[in-house]
Amino acid sequence: MMTSEETVFVLWCRLTGSDPQDFGAEERASFLARPQVSELAQTPYAVLLDAGITAARRGSLPLERWLGAVRTVRPIGV
Repeated sequence: MMTSEETVFVLWCRLTGSDPQDFGAEERASFLARPQVSELAQTPYAVLLDAGITAARRGSLPLERWLGAVRTVRPIGV
């Protein structure tokens, strides 16, 4: 079973067209260590997916943009 953070990573890969297997252990650990990942991991999957689709553009999904889209769909404190 994946952790919530790993779910964020896998979903990010799907939304950007990246293969999770292309990332080495260090790259994956660096991604998972980013502060935005822990916040995104607390987001319900449906909101995370919707915000990710909204924020992704041409194979690019900066975590900051994704987090901003999550906050639009699900404002802080709600």
